[in-house]
Amino acid sequence: MAQEFQSTGVTAASFAALSGMHAYRTASISTAACDGELAQVQQHPPPWNGLHVCTFTLKVVEHQTGGANPYTTPVSVMVNCPPAASAPTDRCAMVGFYASASRIVY
Repeated sequence: MAQEFQSTGVTAASFAALSGMHAYRTASISTAACDGELAQVQQHPPPWNGLHVCTFTLKVVEHQTGGANPYTTPVSVMVNCPPAASAPTDRCAMVGFYASASRIVY
């Protein structure tokens, strides 16, 4: 999962560099699609009830003294929710994160 997270542009080195410059990143969701809205999920439904898949395009802005550097990055997130037997009883738990909007792996 760390490798997937680093694919979004966040690595230990970039975090240290941003911190050293008193810089930071903000992100917001530009587009989102979940479950039945995704062709891949329609073609290959999740193997159990409660497993959900969403793809997002994140708008990221790197803020630093010299200005801002905006970019977008696609991600896929999988969450396991009730009524899945393996889900927490009162909430959803993230079970997958991919730095690609097209990568969905059950």
